[in-house]
Amino acid sequence: MPGDLFLLDTDILSYIGRQRPPPGLREWLIALGAERLAISFPSIAELRRGAHLLEHMHPEKAVAISHWVDELLRTDLLLLPMTPEVAAVYAKMTSTRCLRPLWTVESGAKHNRLGHDLMVASVAIAHGAAIMTANTRDYLRVHDLFPLPGVYDPLRQKWCVRPPHDMRLPLWEVGEPLFEATLPRISRNDQALSP
Repeated sequence: MPGDLFLLDTDILSYIGRQRPPPGLREWLIALGAERLAISFPSIAELRRGAHLLEHMHPEKAVAISHWVDELLRTDLLLLPMTPEVAAVYAKMTSTRCLRPLWTVESGAKHNRLGHDLMVASVAIAHGAAIMTANTRDYLRVHDLFPLPGVYDPLRQKWCVRPPHDMRLPLWEVGEPLFEATLPRISRNDQALSP
């Protein structure tokens, strides 16, 4: 059901790929249910970009991450499409002056800003999916101008933006380790991307 979906941000996907993710996160996500979890083009692009940036210094790690992304795409997670509505929302966001730091490089910045958070937010708005992220700050800035359908931080177990309707959440407790078959980890020889 679209109103009950969580769109996983890149940082959550990166945590899932780690050999040692935050305690209980995998089990909690499996208790939530794969049918309620979605991924999107911007996060896949961000993960693949991370692998490409490692190719020269850590080629084995780059290959492991690339294979992991391939495995992730073969899971039961819903891939929310980029649609004309997503494009329209994203275009408005990148035309909003006070959001400029989220899609351009500011002088002195340590990292490129490619607008991935704005794309994830656009996908979430267009598809009515709450965003699941541990990096809530940028999404709260977006929410001030473009109301989001929810922002949930699973590591703090906190709604930072409440959804317009009640969304059931399982209790955070370690359960059966069934997540292995649903969401792969990056191979043990390499570490996951840092969120």
